Amino acid sequence: LFRSEPWHQNEAFRSMEPAKQKMIEQLAASLQGKKLTEALPLLMQWKQTMQRENIQFTEEENQILTEIFSAQLSPQQKRQFEFIKNSSFHKNLNRK
Repeated sequence: LFRSEPWHQNEAFRSMEPAKQKMIEQLAASLQGKKLTEALPLLMQWKQTMQRENIQFTEEENQILTEIFSAQLSPQQKRQFEFIKNSSFHKNLNRK
């Protein structure tokens, strides 16, 4: 389903553990067609699941996650996301 998306071809993604790949694919699917206000709670729930399952991502893997998330957004939402990404929300999201 996601094979045609550029992030799916990324070497860092392809070299990830299968469990991480599956979680990223599930996240991408859940974000499709969502507004930023709808996507942020989903992203936070996903992050909590990762913490519960003790799944941690490298910096490079986090970059892929950011690309997946921002690819789902309209230009206006991307600007909003860039603002959020540079705020404490994003720092808290990436905290292990």
